[in-house]
Amino acid sequence: MEIRENISAYSGVYYSVKERLASKQTQYQKAEIVDTDAYGKALLLDECMQVTERWEYRYHEPLVHPSILIHPSPKRALLIGGGDGGTLREILRYKSIEAVDFAELDSDVVAFSKKYFPSIHRNAFDDPRVTFHYGDGRAFVERAGEELRSGNAKGYDIIIMDMTDPMGPASALYTVEFFSAVKKLFRDKDSIFTMHGESPITWPEAFACIGATLSAVFANVSTAVCFVPMYGTLWSFKYASDSAVPKLSDCDVIEKRIAERLEESPIIVNKAMWTPLFAQDPVIAEAESHPSRRIISDSDPVFPGTYDAV
Repeated sequence: MEIRENISAYSGVYYSVKERLASKQTQYQKAEIVDTDAYGKALLLDECMQVTERWEYRYHEPLVHPSILIHPSPKRALLIGGGDGGTLREILRYKSIEAVDFAELDSDVVAFSKKYFPSIHRNAFDDPRVTFHYGDGRAFVERAGEELRSGNAKGYDIIIMDMTDPMGPASALYTVEFFSAVKKLFRDKDSIFTMHGESPITWPEAFACIGATLSAVFANVSTAVCFVPMYGTLWSFKYASDSAVPKLSDCDVIEKRIAERLEESPIIVNKAMWTPLFAQDPVIAEAESHPSRRIISDSDPVFPGTYDAV
């Protein structure tokens, strides 16, 4: 048995599967757990690969550590999505983090992950610093903004979005209006927003549009890239703020803060790997200048180059 998945309009990957361990039609999507030969157990949502046991850190670490390490004093975090628990796990490695609001659409995905992915979540779901908010991520952000303006809530130092590709309902979390709502939740000028930026190789149109849309809201946007085996391609990570964002020249700062803030160094986000993560691979500039580059808005949320991902 095998799973075949498109990663662009013209290319794809396949995974050989030893066993299908669980399958459920949730309120929002079809969730499956399969055991693959190459990557161990994997989570599929609507037949699209989301996370695998092996090498998952190559996605979760760059999504989390650069922004938290560059922030001068991170204490409050918001995680939008990330039901497998890997991103939550990495956030909670920081003792300075006092509270995490976890806004996840599908409680069934969390239940699946709790049961089948202990090596990924590592009991992060049981950490007392975490408050769960199940439901639409955009609705949570907009509601939190209203509470913050009324003085009934606190802002965030770190906001991380760990979402599926910008297709279908998820598209509403990739627009200039949504990013503007996220920015209103910043605690102060040092706050940072992080998200994945799609692949500059297999979906350059989306990569270019995410960059353009973030730059329309935030004064500073930086990019890291690394190969993520479970997605079969070079993947990107975006960091946005009106103050400092992670950049290539931060090697010494990062080394010092890893020693100060973490009991153990991350596997891929460290001084040795910082240069390859933030070096300007030529494919970045090529994708950024894609002719389909535009700001994505609520009035036109469909990304150019959208392909059938199944």
